[in-house]
Amino acid sequence: MKKLFFFATALFAAISFSACSDDNDSDASIVGTWMITHSEGWVIYSDGSRDDFNDDYPNDIDSYYWTYSFDDNGACVEKSYTDHATDDDHPTYFTYTISGKTLTLKESNGAFQYVFEIQSLTSQSLVLFEKGEKDDGEKFEYTYTYKKI
Repeated sequence: MKKLFFFATALFAAISFSACSDDNDSDASIVGTWMITHSEGWVIYSDGSRDDFNDDYPNDIDSYYWTYSFDDNGACVEKSYTDHATDDDHPTYFTYTISGKTLTLKESNGAFQYVFEIQSLTSQSLVLFEKGEKDDGEKFEYTYTYKKI
């Protein structure tokens, strides 16, 4: 009986420890403002040429970066920033939905829709993955890392 109790206690401790090391906080929410800190990925153009990138933000050229501000009613605003302007005069407005690990952003005017896989969401960090192919045959994969501000 003591061995069974010890085994059950050890199993419970192992499960509890692994749950604490999960990349997602159980109370984490996308609601708030998220600033890009890193992006990486690749693009294969229709002519077969490939570009790889691995960028930190704000960048060194003009301190460029962008933010997404999500509210709890399904609205999102994207703003771009540089050292030349403290705020983008033309923010982009989206509606958003989350289904499982899929985040879908639809531009308010219907021009664009973005679909991301939420790879990680904690109270301070958000990692989004985007993969696709455009009508002209261009293929891409991007991973974006954000911090909550």
